[in-house]
Amino acid sequence: MTSTNDKKFLFEKEKISKAVLTLAIPTIISQLITIIYNWADTFFVGQLNNTYQMAAVTICHPAFMMCTAFANLIGIGGANVISRAMGANKFDRAKKTSTTCMLFVFLFSIIYSLIIFLIREPLLLNVLGADSTTIEYCYDYMFWVVVIGGLPTILSATLAHLIRATGKATQSSIGIAIGAVLNILLDPIFIFAFGLEVEGAAIATCISNAVACIYFIVYLLVQKQKETILDFNPTNLKIKSKVSLDILSSGLSSFLMLLMAIFSNASINKLMSSYSAAAISGVSIAKKVDLCIIAFAQGLSNGILPLVGYNFASGDKKRMHKIIKFSMILVLTFSISCIVLFFLFPRPIVSVFIKDAETIDFASKFLRILCVSMPLTAILFIFNTVFQGTKQNGKALVTIVLRKGIVDIPLMIALNVVIPIYGVVMSQPIVDVIGTIIGLILYIGYMRKEKKLLKEQEIAF
Repeated sequence: MTSTNDKKFLFEKEKISKAVLTLAIPTIISQLITIIYNWADTFFVGQLNNTYQMAAVTICHPAFMMCTAFANLIGIGGANVISRAMGANKFDRAKKTSTTCMLFVFLFSIIYSLIIFLIREPLLLNVLGADSTTIEYCYDYMFWVVVIGGLPTILSATLAHLIRATGKATQSSIGIAIGAVLNILLDPIFIFAFGLEVEGAAIATCISNAVACIYFIVYLLVQKQKETILDFNPTNLKIKSKVSLDILSSGLSSFLMLLMAIFSNASINKLMSSYSAAAISGVSIAKKVDLCIIAFAQGLSNGILPLVGYNFASGDKKRMHKIIKFSMILVLTFSISCIVLFFLFPRPIVSVFIKDAETIDFASKFLRILCVSMPLTAILFIFNTVFQGTKQNGKALVTIVLRKGIVDIPLMIALNVVIPIYGVVMSQPIVDVIGTIIGLILYIGYMRKEKKLLKEQEIAF
């Protein structure tokens, strides 16, 4: 059994590189596995060689990703509050936080699934870009991944974040990996063996997330007999707004980051739908490949969040700054390596997913455009984590809002007029540059303030 002293050693005394990698490697692996199982849906549906079914997966993706956005709001927000509570030795607050998170999970998932069920037709046709050729496939896919699968998707991701906040990154990642691997195994069974095609991919996703939930629930029941600060007893709920507001404000930037990305992807799909299903499928494949860089950056960011929050709350700013610096070096090294690979070999990579020549042509060109700015996107994840972990929620919000939604959607509409099809994709690197500049300015300002405080503390001693 891991003692409290062992946990404190990891957060307070362990070598920086080892502490970061201990929490980040399992999280990165689970993120990459999640991307692989997203690839699996695209790969297996692509083997049907039905462009309309492939397009349906792409069209429904924003609605499905809203579940992850809610999990980020609750889970990352809750994890941030819990890690700061641990650093300040406020363990009762950590228990109240975990219970409140569970209440939010059930409220948000039930309300969202019900809304999607009631407005699915106008949502698909008027907002997400479905038409008469894809609408039936979209109905089937969305029913299983959102209407039925919304609760297990949000619950499993939230529990993973909360467990990771206590230093149990490996156990958190095992649950995510179980769901991902199971999804990969079930996809061909439901799609081909049962002949359910794109609906089968959706059912496989729903079942996989439900199994991940079961793993986390069993793990927490076992941990309840040992030492844990996570407690989901309803008696922990108090009619106070501070914990609830802290959870939501701490997770808001992560929620908006994904929400803005969802709106952006929905806008891309809508614009591409005016051209062809091959264009929609091509941009979907390119973005899925590009996601491996985002998965690494997000996994690393989620992994170091407990370290940043803990050391910020405990007052060890020097250690916190070293954690941030090491993480930036890691994420830049990985993303630059991926750029070289994607830029040199786009066609062999995208052709893994589908054999349609027109789709491959679109996807390979889109991938080269998208990958150029990925190091900037990756470093933005680190900036956002620093702002979250240090309670700089306003800075986190500014970085996200000014990068996505406000800037990129008008820009892609304008560029689509000037450079049809390709202008839509070219808008993404431009907004990444804008977002990074904004984030860097805010980050430098924060770091200068912190260095000044450190010098004042050293003089005082």
